[in-house]
Amino acid sequence: MAEIVVEQALFRRQHEQRPAVAARSPGFVDDWVAEAERLIDGFGARSGGVTCSLAVFAQPLGDRHVAVARVADQETGAGGWPALAFHFLVMTRADYEKYVGDPFLVGERVPPNWTGRGALPVLTWPAETLPARTVAQVQSVLKRIKGGALREDEDPEADIERTVENSESPALLGGAQVLVDGGKLVFVRKEPDQALMQGLWTLLPYSLRGKIWPASFAFTNDLGFDAVVVPRLGDGSWEGYTNEEQAADYPAGSYELALQVAAEAGDQRELDAVLSRRSSNETLRLAWRLLIVMAIVVIGGHLFFSSPEPPRFPVQRRAALAAGVVAVADPWQAVMMINLGDRLVKQDRDANR
Repeated sequence: MAEIVVEQALFRRQHEQRPAVAARSPGFVDDWVAEAERLIDGFGARSGGVTCSLAVFAQPLGDRHVAVARVADQETGAGGWPALAFHFLVMTRADYEKYVGDPFLVGERVPPNWTGRGALPVLTWPAETLPARTVAQVQSVLKRIKGGALREDEDPEADIERTVENSESPALLGGAQVLVDGGKLVFVRKEPDQALMQGLWTLLPYSLRGKIWPASFAFTNDLGFDAVVVPRLGDGSWEGYTNEEQAADYPAGSYELALQVAAEAGDQRELDAVLSRRSSNETLRLAWRLLIVMAIVVIGGHLFFSSPEPPRFPVQRRAALAAGVVAVADPWQAVMMINLGDRLVKQDRDANR
C-alpha cells in the first residue's frame, strides 16, 4: 500500500530571539529550516501578556509541500516570558490535498514532543482518505454554544438551552459560505480556539479544505491565513476579511442551505453529496473546458459542413452531451454550461447572417 511520508522538526523560540532548531528528522532539509523560520516569524511576536496553550496552523512550505504546525507555550524564560515551541509536520502538497485536508486531525495523529532533542524519526501513514464526516459530527458542530456565552463553571458539552444570541452555528454556517465564496475569516479570542476552527473545517467541502490555510490562533496575521483566530485586530490590514458578526449575517448561499437541510434531515447520503461538491474554481475550470470544446465544434462545423446553420438538438440531448464531455455530476452546473454553449452558438450565427 502507498504511504504518506511525513518529516518533522521541533523549533524553540525565546521571547524576541531568533528561532532555533531543537530536533528534526533526516529528510527535514536545510531549505525547509529557512522556510519554517519564516513561518515562525509570521506567527508573530507575543504582546500584552497573551498566552498560547496550543495552536494549530497550516501553510505551504515551498511550492510542493505543506507544513502543519502545533505551537504551545513552554517554561518561562528570561524576562518572564514563556518560550514558544513549534512542532512541524511536513508532507507533499499532493498528499495533503488528496488524503488529508484537515490540519486539526493531522495534529491528533502525532502527539507533539515538546522536549525532543537531536534526531526525530520519519513518520509514515497509509495513503488513505480520512473517514467521511457523519451527520452526527455536523449536527454536533451546529449545536455549539459560543465560548463567551458560558459561565466559567459551565461545560460547553452540557445540554444548555440554545438561543440566537448564544449559538455559534450562524457564524459557522455563514463562515463556511464565506470560504466557499472565496472570502476570508477572522475571529477575535483571547486564547486559541481550536474547537471553533475545527468545527468550521468540519463544515467545508472536501475540494476546499486542502487548498486554504487556517490557524486556530496566531499573534498576528502576517501569513495571510484564510481563516484565523487572533487576540486583537490591531492596526493590521483586514481588507477582504469577514469578522464573526458579519459571518453570522452573511447572506445564505446554496452551499450553506444544502448543508443545513442535510444535517437537519439526518440524511447521510445527501450530506455526502453536499460535502463532495466541486469548488467554484473547479466549476469555472469545467466551464472553460466546455467553452473550448464548443468553440472547436463551431469552428469544425464551418470547416467540414456546408449547412449554414448548426443542427438543432433538444435541450435533453444537449444536457447529455455537455455532461458527457466534462463529466458534470451537478445538473445545475450542466445547465450553466449548456447556456454558455448556446450563447456561443448564437453569437456565431449572428456573425454570419
